[in-house]
Amino acid sequence: MGTGNQTNPWVAATQTGYNENWTNNIQTNVTLDQDLNFLVNGLTFEGSFGYDTYNSSNIERHKWPEQWRAERHRDQDGNLIFTNISGPSVLTQASSNDGSRREFLIAMLNYNHSIKDHHIGIDLRYNQESNTFTQNLGTDIKNGIAKKNQGLAGRAAYNWKNRYYADFNFGYTGSENFSPGHQFGFFPAVSGAWNIAEENFIKENMKWINMFKIRYSYGKVGNDNLGGNRFPYLYTIDGNNKGGYQWAEFGNDKNYPGLGFSQVASPYVTWEMATKQDLGLDLSLWNNQFSMTVDAFKDERTGIYMDRNFLPSYVGLTSIPSANVGAVRSKGIDGNFTVQRQFNKVHVTVRGNITLSKNEVLDRDEEQSVYPYQMQKGYRVNQTRGLIALGLFKDYDDIRNSPTQTFGAYQPGDIKYKDVNGDGVINNDDVVAVGSTSTPNLVYGFGASVTWKGFDVNVLFQGAGSSSFFIYGKTVYAFTEGEWGNILKGLLENRWVSADISGDPATENPNAPYPRLSYSDRDGNNYRNSTFWLRNGRYLRLRNLDIGYTLPKEMLHKIHMNSVRIYCIGTNLFTWAPFKLWDPETTDPRGETYPLIKSVTLGLQISL
Repeated sequence: MGTGNQTNPWVAATQTGYNENWTNNIQTNVTLDQDLNFLVNGLTFEGSFGYDTYNSSNIERHKWPEQWRAERHRDQDGNLIFTNISGPSVLTQASSNDGSRREFLIAMLNYNHSIKDHHIGIDLRYNQESNTFTQNLGTDIKNGIAKKNQGLAGRAAYNWKNRYYADFNFGYTGSENFSPGHQFGFFPAVSGAWNIAEENFIKENMKWINMFKIRYSYGKVGNDNLGGNRFPYLYTIDGNNKGGYQWAEFGNDKNYPGLGFSQVASPYVTWEMATKQDLGLDLSLWNNQFSMTVDAFKDERTGIYMDRNFLPSYVGLTSIPSANVGAVRSKGIDGNFTVQRQFNKVHVTVRGNITLSKNEVLDRDEEQSVYPYQMQKGYRVNQTRGLIALGLFKDYDDIRNSPTQTFGAYQPGDIKYKDVNGDGVINNDDVVAVGSTSTPNLVYGFGASVTWKGFDVNVLFQGAGSSSFFIYGKTVYAFTEGEWGNILKGLLENRWVSADISGDPATENPNAPYPRLSYSDRDGNNYRNSTFWLRNGRYLRLRNLDIGYTLPKEMLHKIHMNSVRIYCIGTNLFTWAPFKLWDPETTDPRGETYPLIKSVTLGLQISL
């Protein structure tokens, strides 16, 4: 019981009862390590068995006091007016419990051997695991069945003089989620590398190159996560009034209901497969004063598990089956660098990293559309979509000369949209891909550290780009979602205002940043996802600034101390971003997420 987000926080914290929680977690692990050199030189065995249990209990004792709200206006005598918003409730009690058990077994053989300049490594690993819920199972029989998987993995590695490398890996893994014949998947991988810095002509002529390694890998990885849908290959029968047949003559009732599928089986569902490729460069120069790692990657996921929501009705199914029908391709670059230099007594370190990626939906279960731009295929995962805004309607002549908009009544000062398909009507057929995705496609950071005598300065910047998000909600749209909530400061500045109200024709600006004020519902003409409300999510933040001074040891020895450091740390001090209303890193469309805390800390660190 309560009043949602209008609850008095003091009441919620002190007047509504309390909870009691008990938790115990026991983890056991037995490991055996055995050197098998008496059989084969370089051979070892490692085995482990684990048995973990987890149990928790919870008792909730809740009550609620009577609550009154002071209205915004007073009576004619100037007294507060109170409205009852919540009646009292007596103390109630409820309890719950949870528990689980985990068992696992791992056995591994390792072989490492060197013959002159040839280095060989072979690993073979077997594992199996069982997870069982022991409490709060409900009525579904599947909840009491242990979740099991097992697998066999191996690796063979070879390198010659730490110059040429070749690796082969495989995984043969089984999952309970798939039907017999589809439970096990084979996932191989190969990789090779060439450390050019180990070549004699580099060692003799370019000694300033410490490492120059080029590497490439290709492999497959499986995924059996079905989003909690266990045993999709099994069908479910429901006998509760699933049709039937009337066996009696007219005027009599001899109807006998039949059985039917409440969930049709998907017997051919199997592993989702990801094919991964990576081309990388590892570089270290001038006694490691400069080091860099760069990777170009490409991942292609096929057989992505999803429901078949768009099968035609004439197929005759009464439930939604699932299948491996999705495919996504991702590619990008990832890199980092470090520079370290000594200038007399000043030591400087500069480092940075960057990840740039892009994905594309190759295939998925979706309904065919007359307009290809409305398909998800060919666009990014979670691509933002909306109408294209052309500004605001200038006057009624502008409205009469524009395509008809079907999102409710509109007038001058309201948002004007583009007729993408050219049919003279603005509706959901004109929704297109706009902007990017709310998840940044570019993430980067850079920082520096400087030390001189006892002084040290550390700075870290963090940034993101290639992202966009819509803003909406009661903090953005004036007079929506009832009277509760306030509009964020700055949103209504320079809005479109009728000249009849302002007395100034200049306020009827068709390029104003905010449309005509109106009292409307969330789905009105002005309150739809469009480029008008689309914002750029890029930002650069000074994440951390640390300035300190460590007292000389000669001074500290006299007072019997090992070290004393005085420091000042600033966190989230500055953010540069085109979006100013709230923290763009949250990509919160409503602006209701608690903001990041900006802090400055002064400290003294003493070691005796």
